Amino acid sequence: MLDPLASYVVGVGVGILFGAHDVAIRGSRSGMDARHMTLSTLLSGYPVVILFSVIFWGFRSISIESIALYVIAGLMNFSVGRSSLYVAIRSLGASGASIMLTLSIVIGMILGISAGERITPTQIMGAGLILAASIMIAWGERIRRDPRGIAAGLVASLGLALAIFLSRLGNISGGDPFAGAFIAYTTAIAFETLASRGARIPGLLSRSSVPIHIAGVLASLGQVARYVALTQLGASIVTPLQNIRPVVATTLTRVFSGRTAEDPGLKGYVAALLAFIGVVVMAM
Repeated sequence: MLDPLASYVVGVGVGILFGAHDVAIRGSRSGMDARHMTLSTLLSGYPVVILFSVIFWGFRSISIESIALYVIAGLMNFSVGRSSLYVAIRSLGASGASIMLTLSIVIGMILGISAGERITPTQIMGAGLILAASIMIAWGERIRRDPRGIAAGLVASLGLALAIFLSRLGNISGGDPFAGAFIAYTTAIAFETLASRGARIPGLLSRSSVPIHIAGVLASLGQVARYVALTQLGASIVTPLQNIRPVVATTLTRVFSGRTAEDPGLKGYVAALLAFIGVVVMAM
């Protein structure tokens, strides 16, 4: 068990790790397409997931129902969500894509309502702020408008929301969070490898692909940190903490603008803060 301060540090670390992941993808000069980038980041982060699965799960038996839910969650999270996110990052930038990804919180709320969960006025208010932030990105003057990128951001949000929802059902159905991470990663790697049909990934071992491999490790560390924080603090606290992601991505993409070729401008920063505040309000 972690002490309270360490737990909060881990929760904030989730957003920092994923925000840095978004910027690393944006700064990559690799010629990989989104599907190949997804497989590459999964492979790069897989050793981290295996290590923490051994430590925190120990490969103890879990229910068949939870395994099935984790398998579907893996496909939603990675084969749908992450591959679409990479399209959005290349089109809208790391800042714009990370802000649109906070829409997954709104979608998750809708899924919760469909499952019989109650909705509060503060959740509606927070959802409205997140929606406003995403609209600012979609129609912002400084961030290039791109219908394909906006659509990819929406699909990424839907994939992530479904993955979280299914993973939560898997945990309730006799599963384990770290088992869920291991099964989701394994499923997605198997699917993406099959989808590639043995095709050679262009530039897999080239210098230009180093940022993609770094992004894969950052994402896997973010996944593990999220599960650790959830076991210590609960979803209502971890959710707003981890959604410092758009703020981190917007800041880092400006710091490394020479690499990312991206300047979010004032609207980008305002939208990032608005998205984060919306998530905090939803968790109140």
